Amino acid sequence: MERFLNQASHNEEFHNCICENFSDKFYDWKITSLFYTAIHYLKALATKKGIDIGQTHHEIEMNVNPDRHKPVMRISKNAWSEYKKLLQYSRTSRYDGINTDFETFELIMKSDYEYCVKHLANFKKYLIGQGLEI
Repeated sequence: MERFLNQASHNEEFHNCICENFSDKFYDWKITSLFYTAIHYLKALATKKGIDIGQTHHEIEMNVNPDRHKPVMRISKNAWSEYKKLLQYSRTSRYDGINTDFETFELIMKSDYEYCVKHLANFKKYLIGQGLEI
């Protein structure tokens, strides 16, 4: 569990560093770092419970999505929604930016980033409520 908590903390530290040094740039990386913070906190919770939720994004979805048949670690629908939105924004920031000009991409990423900050905060509240010490 400790290694996942350490990695999540490392990701948050990286995020904070980007924000402090580049307040109006690199929103794609800010979004990505927030998602990877969430995934490592989720893995920490699973480890705390003694559950293997898998390694790939697909395995994790199969094992925690409350809408799936018998997930090994069912999380609340609200928590799943927050996590899934972070995943989707992260994928968009990494793969969909090439479909537009850079200026438009940055504006979209800035807006998406603001949502991601809220999604991670809500997701962390859920994890804390599950007994994870963040």
